[in-house]
Amino acid sequence: MLGWVGIVLNLTFIWPQVWRARRSVVGIALGTVLAGFGARLLWSVYSVRAADLELFLGQAPIALGFLIVAGFVYFGDRTARRKVLVGVAGVTVAIAALTPWHLGVSVAAVVVAAVVNLPQMIRVIREPEQVAGVSPAMYWLVTAASAVWLSYGIVVHDLTISAPHFVLFPTGLVTAFTVHRHQLTASRSVTGTR
Repeated sequence: MLGWVGIVLNLTFIWPQVWRARRSVVGIALGTVLAGFGARLLWSVYSVRAADLELFLGQAPIALGFLIVAGFVYFGDRTARRKVLVGVAGVTVAIAALTPWHLGVSVAAVVVAAVVNLPQMIRVIREPEQVAGVSPAMYWLVTAASAVWLSYGIVVHDLTISAPHFVLFPTGLVTAFTVHRHQLTASRSVTGTR
């Protein structure tokens, strides 16, 4: 049951960011987009090797969502175009090269997934006024999904699944709270309410 809750959260968490990025890419950290795309590819490979259908079903939609956000960044920020192309291609090639080595895929999946929120968290803390393109809903859902996958890994006795969530959970929470608070403050100043 826990795996299915994780799948539902995984199937939903990227889409608020995709929806928001249609209108604005201001404040979106490309590092998080590329790491998110890479992490989902790595976990897809890991889940196939581990024969874990629940884990696999929760990965592909997120990879697609991060790829769509990368496309919005490509078209919305001319200065990032080369970085987007090189980043997506580089991530894909690097993961393809790692695929034959189970240990390499496992370690990379844990490390990349653990740090995926860090570029976005750092950016929203440093530039809280530049968060128009960042979806707080995505990061609230990421935090919930992270709590579920941390628990799922413990329940199925696969700490490789749990490990990245010891970092993902708090960074998702800080990012969600910071963006939510700033967007709420910004909307109040526009409407003149307190």
